[in-house]
Amino acid sequence: MTVGVKEARRRNLLLLAGDKYFRYYAKRGRIVEALEKLLRKAPEDIYGAEAFGAVVAQAALHALDALRRAIVEARRDRLVYREFGVVYDRDLVGALDVARSVAAGGSGLYASLTYLPSSLNAPEYLLLRKLAERSVKAAKELAERLGISGQVRGEVDGRIREVRRLSASLPRGVTWLKCRDAGYVDWLRHACASYRVLKGLLSGVAVAGRAREGLDVVFLDWRLYEIYIYFLLYETMKELGYAEAECAPGLCGDGDLCFESGTRRICMLFNKPHESSIVASYDGEPAERLRGRPDAMINGGRRIVVEAKFSSEPQYITLGRFKAMAYVYEYGADAGLLVFPDLEEKRADLEDEATLEIYRYMRQHGGIAMVRLRDGRKIHLVRVDPAEGSSHSEADEKARARLAKILREYMG
Repeated sequence: MTVGVKEARRRNLLLLAGDKYFRYYAKRGRIVEALEKLLRKAPEDIYGAEAFGAVVAQAALHALDALRRAIVEARRDRLVYREFGVVYDRDLVGALDVARSVAAGGSGLYASLTYLPSSLNAPEYLLLRKLAERSVKAAKELAERLGISGQVRGEVDGRIREVRRLSASLPRGVTWLKCRDAGYVDWLRHACASYRVLKGLLSGVAVAGRAREGLDVVFLDWRLYEIYIYFLLYETMKELGYAEAECAPGLCGDGDLCFESGTRRICMLFNKPHESSIVASYDGEPAERLRGRPDAMINGGRRIVVEAKFSSEPQYITLGRFKAMAYVYEYGADAGLLVFPDLEEKRADLEDEATLEIYRYMRQHGGIAMVRLRDGRKIHLVRVDPAEGSSHSEADEKARARLAKILREYMG
């Protein structure tokens, strides 16, 4: 496979799933975690912010919103947080500190131990004010550079105004405190992450298989792919006539997405074990942590497990094939789906050669293959390749059609 195809696959994947990345984490209340995970050392290739305006705008909006919440929490702490200290006064205002009172001599002052309001000019608040000002500057520059207009520009400007208004009451001054030393205060750590993301967006965004921590904005391709599959399943269920429903605890357990059509109810879990696992115990102890975590599981009369692999390596896809089969048996599923983009033709052992043989069949039969097990259950292999076709939208249409064809057999 050429470097050009790999690059096109990652680029199209970012176009298809970049903005959904934040929707996925927002649904779980984990936006700050999502922002922090983006801060990595970019590979040599980095896309200009202008090329991915929608993705960059969403990242900026969520960064500003996380900063706004951090400032709100900091303002609350200034009102309610207290520090234990000593007060000298002619009257007792707390517990008497005998030693310090004696040391005060004839001054007529008592030393009292009591709780005092936090210092208004504490370094944490000074740094937060600085971060707010720099974040606003970066967000404005980003909006101008991207040429954002309409509703999105209104949302960006609204968040900027809110950050300015809230941060106006914070003290201004010079502080020795830096973001690298600010992890002990949650709201300050969140503000630092927000500013770093906004600053990083000015340089652009990147997509990589792996990258160490840094100050660039880097999406991990395998994570984007899992989120893309998440939303493909969501959209496919809607196409099959299901309406999104509330995940009631008594009906869906810890479901992430729930659907209903008439009297039928479908629940989806993502990257979670399920109580239907046959794994019960380990050396006499409960074994919940040993249970498999399929990338997705669909429950609703019939059960389907889904394994997504963003790879073209025959060996890796072979492992995925057996992993999907293992999930089918662990969870008593009716079928398993193995979703992947492509396979490279390269020398392989017998098991990998078998996987290549299946993929050759898929290329001749619409990107789908089915392995039937002796007990009647099935493993479906599905090509979902962001680089398939002439554009990312064409690739998306083909992927939806394939998933709909398979899911209709079980959920239609």
